[in-house]
Amino acid sequence: MAATQKSSTLDLLRRILEVEFGNSRMQHCGLFGDHPAFEASNLKQQAVEEAVATSPADELFAAQKRFEDYLLYAVEQQIAGLSPDTSVLIVGDALVSVAKNIASRGISILWLGSVDLIDEELHSLPCFKYWDTDLISFQCSVKVELLLLQGSFCYLDQLALLSKSRDLLTATGRLLLFGEFLEDDSEIEYSALPNLSSFHNLSTRLGFRLCESIELSESAAKTLDLVEPLIEQHAVALLNGNTMDGVTLEDIKQEFALMQREFNSGRRCFRLFLLDRELEKESKWTNVEYGDIHSFHRSEISALFEKSFNVTFDEDLWDWKYQKGGGRCVTARLSKGGEIVAHYGGAPRDILYFGTPSKAIQPCDVMVHPSIRKEYGRGSLFFEVAATFLEREIGNTVKHLLGFGFPNKKAMNISKRIGLYEKVDDFIEIEYPSPEDDSAVQKLKCETYQQDSVIHVEELDSLWSQMRKAYTNNIIGVRNSDYIKYRYISHSFARSNQYQCLIVREIESGAARAFAVLKEHPGGKLLMDLICPVHDMKLMISKLNQEVFSPDIPSVLKLWITQSAKEKVWLENAVMNELGIEIPCNNWSPGPSHDALLGAWWLTAGDMDFI
Repeated sequence: MAATQKSSTLDLLRRILEVEFGNSRMQHCGLFGDHPAFEASNLKQQAVEEAVATSPADELFAAQKRFEDYLLYAVEQQIAGLSPDTSVLIVGDALVSVAKNIASRGISILWLGSVDLIDEELHSLPCFKYWDTDLISFQCSVKVELLLLQGSFCYLDQLALLSKSRDLLTATGRLLLFGEFLEDDSEIEYSALPNLSSFHNLSTRLGFRLCESIELSESAAKTLDLVEPLIEQHAVALLNGNTMDGVTLEDIKQEFALMQREFNSGRRCFRLFLLDRELEKESKWTNVEYGDIHSFHRSEISALFEKSFNVTFDEDLWDWKYQKGGGRCVTARLSKGGEIVAHYGGAPRDILYFGTPSKAIQPCDVMVHPSIRKEYGRGSLFFEVAATFLEREIGNTVKHLLGFGFPNKKAMNISKRIGLYEKVDDFIEIEYPSPEDDSAVQKLKCETYQQDSVIHVEELDSLWSQMRKAYTNNIIGVRNSDYIKYRYISHSFARSNQYQCLIVREIESGAARAFAVLKEHPGGKLLMDLICPVHDMKLMISKLNQEVFSPDIPSVLKLWITQSAKEKVWLENAVMNELGIEIPCNNWSPGPSHDALLGAWWLTAGDMDFI
């Protein structure tokens, strides 16, 4: 898996160009060559005249100025014919010149950016107003006819930025947005850039229509070619920057080289989009306000939770999952500030993906208000919220490569029918028979695991290290001591002693052979987790079965396991029961294929967040 990218092209470009030109507004790519945009904006002759630039730096500066001129032309085209009191909102330091130019023509400009860039001339323009803030924090009662948004943003920021843009635009307003996007998401490689396909899906979901898309990738690549020599030339100044703590020149070069490779291969693109509100095709969900885990207090979710599941809301369990565990979610309100009517959550999990460290997320707490729950088709609110979550959280290029979960068959069938999930396995119950005398079992003993014992922790990590070696051709959640501490020691259920954590060891030598977690279950105990070498599993289960058995009170040992893993844990005369639970995979956003995931998971009851 690739390392997380620390910044976008524009972030790094800004730092380099500020050193070269001493101008903090030079943060965008240039416009080069016989671009179709030239013909429409009368920039072709200007390009010809500037082709005789005396140096690469001059050529670069001219190209960036040309891009600004094109943006100015694009804004003028959109506001032509509008009333004099039309307001335009322009966001970003790189666009202060565009804002100044338009304001000087008598058009009302609202600009968001660094106050340090405001000169006396701008101060004197009656049509120019500014706020030293970002778009999300901006509060204004005025609706604007046009919003020009600069630069790239993290894929998780798409929802907030597009939602805010929608709120600030009039019913006939338009959004002009340019920046980097990830166009090719076919390979497993993380990128902080917004995925182009999910951007289109999300903008449509929020009621925008794509009017125009202008391809600028070749110009972006050319910009990088001209900037590359400046890295070495300005190395000392770059490394002394306020934002460069701990960054080396080699780090900058590697990041820059990655950008160049991705532009040249077509993985990364640079586009300018014009979008408007598609009012004639608005659905009843178009104006829904979506949010993430930071958009509400847990008290807002409790009523929906209790109406959805008919159980009391457990604040401790919620905090364990979403605060301690870094849980994610997408929520929906029918109107701004209204009550939450839908929630799609997820619990992150470190995994080994065929032997390689990766991340997955378990969808959970999927809730829709009973008044609208009956709708589950492609046009339902459930679909809109679920699709938004999958696009943000699961796939080849986002934070979680895989999704997995434990839906019942009804929920699974709905999700399969509308294209969100596909089935990769069944979750079954194995019920073990009464234990028989076994000499090998008699040589083992069980003792309580102590989290504050250094020896116990080291033994657990050693057992996990031995176990993981057998899963290079499978997918398994990480089961080291840190995970066990989080899952069983700090879980809210642990306060009522629902989990019995044990180490199975040899009586004679004292060697640890397995770690296990048992939980009280109707008729006996449920084996939540078993950590040991695969070849020892049946023996360890036999020992645990003996530990659970009571001649006086019927007490049966049960194990919930993916059906594909049954043979690893099957004992003679055991009984298999259907649980009515299927294991899904993400079928909506680009990721590993269904065939690759079929029967690959090792999952037990301990992988469920609510047991």
